[in-house]
Amino acid sequence: MSEQSSTRRQFLMIDAINPGDGKPLKVQISYDRLQVVIRRSAGHARDAAVLVAYILQKPRAIFEGITREEDEDRRGIGWRCYCGIPPHSHRPDGTEAPPYRGQVYLVFVNADGIAYNWRWDKAEPDSPDLPINHGVRFKRRLL
Repeated sequence: MSEQSSTRRQFLMIDAINPGDGKPLKVQISYDRLQVVIRRSAGHARDAAVLVAYILQKPRAIFEGITREEDEDRRGIGWRCYCGIPPHSHRPDGTEAPPYRGQVYLVFVNADGIAYNWRWDKAEPDSPDLPINHGVRFKRRLL
């Protein structure tokens, strides 16, 4: 009976804002996921290390109830999307650059509190700090 169990050591823990009460909430990123991201480029690694934490701690908006299939976690149901504009982006070599014009940074978190995806995405033209089509992409806005 040697089943591998999931432990906190397999995850990086990041503080996030709980939209219900504004208190800190722990969000996890699996080390396996981080290893995949690190292999892509130094810029992707810096995004994971810096931008994900920034957005989870200082979101402009938090949405709940993901409705677009491409935003869903392949292993389960997506739950929340934290979004905002961080103070900078990262070039492929990992150096800082200005944030992408006309884009917001999204961090997707599933119901288990695991950040399963993060990326730059187009912003809403009339609300440049919110993702495009946010009114139909998510069921409700929490923050």
